[in-house]
Amino acid sequence: MAAEPEPARPAESKTPRAAIRPYRPADREAVREICRRTAYRNLGYDAVFEDGELFADYWTRYYTDFEPESAWVAEQDGRVVAYLLGCVDTRRHIRVMARRVVPPILARVVWRWTSGQYRQPVTHRFLRWLVLKSWREAPHIPLETFPAHYHCNVVPEGYRQNLYTRLALGFVDHLLRRGCQGIHGVIIEPKGRGVYQRMLERVSREHPEWFKFTSEKPTDFFRDVLGMPEPMVTRAYGFAVEDFRRLKEWMGERYHL
Repeated sequence: MAAEPEPARPAESKTPRAAIRPYRPADREAVREICRRTAYRNLGYDAVFEDGELFADYWTRYYTDFEPESAWVAEQDGRVVAYLLGCVDTRRHIRVMARRVVPPILARVVWRWTSGQYRQPVTHRFLRWLVLKSWREAPHIPLETFPAHYHCNVVPEGYRQNLYTRLALGFVDHLLRRGCQGIHGVIIEPKGRGVYQRMLERVSREHPEWFKFTSEKPTDFFRDVLGMPEPMVTRAYGFAVEDFRRLKEWMGERYHL
């Protein structure tokens, strides 16, 4: 649930409607490029970390290489314009990341860092934050109750087609077929005025029963790495899968995500 919400629909697009289909191995590089392009609120990966190869490995490799059956893309005019990379059991995600994905990434980061291959000051600030603070700024999530999560991004060419909602509802169907009953999401936003927070506050006033779990922790990421002084928080939410479906339908109707 870490995608930046799309703007409200201004007018019906004349662009052919994107088709959603299961992820294929041939989509791997397109997914990685969208991940790099949309990173950090669409600033792009290199606003924070100059190594695009390792950035994409960290954020996409588990999903494309170890759980591709939980991934979907939206294709428009022969191009991938959005993806949803899902995970049914985050505890498995953590195990695979720790054993198969992170060690080779870490080895290459250490080699490139210590050998002077990283030249951008922002990369050095990011790596210091990663080592010293990142693990302390993650809110606790009861994964036994809310095991599923997903990572979704849409490029501007795919806006105004409700792709976020369409992809999320497809993932909900997948979770129900797999017997998964809980899902969580995490997002970083400005403290007290995040776009996603405002949307969720509105829906929670109408349907407080949908929200089974919420948590947040302050994060220094944007201050330490990008020099942005505004206080930021990492927010986590947990839902029953059926309630999450209702939430996505509600948000899709009102905000055209």
